[in-house]
Amino acid sequence: MSIRSIIKLMDIKTLVAGVIPVLLGSIYSWYAYGQCNVVYLVLLMIAMILIQSGTNMTNDYFDFKRGADGEDKVDEKALVSGEITPKQVLFIIILFEFIALMIGIFVGSQTSYYILLVGITGGIIAILYASGPLPISYTPIGEIVSGVTMGIGITTTVIYIQSGIFDLSTVLVAIPTTLYIGTILLSNNLSDLEGDREAGRKTLPILIGRRNAEKLWIFSVILILILTVVLLLIGIYPILVCATVLLIFPYNSITIFLSYEKSVHTKGRTMGLIGKVGLKYHLAVIIGLLISIIFKVGI
Repeated sequence: MSIRSIIKLMDIKTLVAGVIPVLLGSIYSWYAYGQCNVVYLVLLMIAMILIQSGTNMTNDYFDFKRGADGEDKVDEKALVSGEITPKQVLFIIILFEFIALMIGIFVGSQTSYYILLVGITGGIIAILYASGPLPISYTPIGEIVSGVTMGIGITTTVIYIQSGIFDLSTVLVAIPTTLYIGTILLSNNLSDLEGDREAGRKTLPILIGRRNAEKLWIFSVILILILTVVLLLIGIYPILVCATVLLIFPYNSITIFLSYEKSVHTKGRTMGLIGKVGLKYHLAVIIGLLISIIFKVGI
């Protein structure tokens, strides 16, 4: 077992999905409610990296046990390549989840133990996602479950930890992130469509077809922009957020996405593309919020 194998197991290209809601929730709490504890922010980011990594490893572990991952994933999966054993993976999962639990207990003791209930619920969903008689990852609702759990669930919980507030606005601010996280999984399932079909999965791209899944990907990316404008119009986001998003957003991602065939061989390209969309979008939102905070302080 090497550091390289552990990093491959963690699947670092997906970790942004766990970090972004924590960062967005904390900065929005600062903007809207004047509350942001930097220590909580750092601890929550570490916890989410560990939890997301643990979820990725759990999914890989059960896929390996079922024989769902073939030789075409040797470069992607450490278990398939034999770089690490199933027992070692289980040990790392338990270690990561234990550290995340300790962080959750500490933050809960300083704020509210409500977050432990949220964490336990998220943990149960993560287990059901990868295991059981019918794992969520084998169904067409994976995008919805992952999006809602990580987008709305994490973002609203972080805002609550930072400010003690949970209301409709904290849910609405998380919706573009929810859509983005769902699109990450859509990108993954679109790339793995053939292998998933052979493994007996009924993912969303398999259900609606490759071309419709590609259309859904494009629609989701455009909808993220539309939702940002809606959040501005209903008074949740300041105009500077909308301005920075419209300025920084990688519009060429859509044309690039349409320029090549999606398969396991182009998976890195597809995942990198949606990662770029999410990173630039949320960076723009955070920059807009921070500038708005500076103006508030100045005024």
